[in-house]
Amino acid sequence: MTMLSPEFLTKLEQLRIHCQQPFRGKFRGDRRSLNRGTGVEFADYRLYEHGDDLRYLDWNVYARLEKLFIKLFQADQELAISILIDTSQSMQFGEPAKLNYVKQIAASLGYIALANSDRVALFTLADHLFSVLPPTYGKSQYSRFQKVLSTIEAGGTTRLTECLKHLAAFQAQAGVAIILSDFLDSGGYAEGINSLLGRGFALTLIHVQCLEEIDPPPPGEWQLEDAETGETKEITVNEETIAHYQNRQREFCENLDRFCTERGIGYVRISTDIPFESVILRDMQRTGFIRRRY
Repeated sequence: MTMLSPEFLTKLEQLRIHCQQPFRGKFRGDRRSLNRGTGVEFADYRLYEHGDDLRYLDWNVYARLEKLFIKLFQADQELAISILIDTSQSMQFGEPAKLNYVKQIAASLGYIALANSDRVALFTLADHLFSVLPPTYGKSQYSRFQKVLSTIEAGGTTRLTECLKHLAAFQAQAGVAIILSDFLDSGGYAEGINSLLGRGFALTLIHVQCLEEIDPPPPGEWQLEDAETGETKEITVNEETIAHYQNRQREFCENLDRFCTERGIGYVRISTDIPFESVILRDMQRTGFIRRRY
């Protein structure tokens, strides 16, 4: 299954995922790391220890202090990126289905990350957190990433807090976490997200909605069905009902946006009626989450 056209992939080559927060990386790459190494940008000094490379001795400092100091440089290393996709049954709602749309967004972000020598892991979250692809490195691994992504299906109920707390507890190394979800969870999202922040993750929330959620049905007699539980309810929809729903919908989005802003979390709200290419090339660049490489 090919999710992205060759022409679009060429455009993605020019982009990178932006993260100001430095992390300790594992492999050498294109990102600034907390590790000290032998890069090109000076970072600090430390006292010479037996076995250090003599090429990095600072003789000017020795002439002043009569002590041997080693120059440390900023090590550029890869960024660890975790992409988390909500696969609960509510993500199957809409036309196109929210999950199918999110998979195209995830495919784009995965390609950008792999093309920039970042390390990418893929998770699904619904009833529980599931690792569908362990950390993967290099653009050559994109076909594998895309193949795994294409097999993801919707099912189960949403337990965001449990899933995110599980990631915070068991992920060996903090990094960037990108959460793609409708965030429709009766248990809320705050506790799980705060647990990731407490571990030092840099977060971006991609809030996906479909038109059917944004614009409620016209007035009339309707039978509503919970997408996750299957529970049904007969209701009468009138102008007052529609106005109440729209207010609640607006409040939910504003609260999520405010929650992210107050905590320095990236937030992007998107609708499935907008071409996903525009979301990547326009909306995400406007927020600064994605930037041009040069």
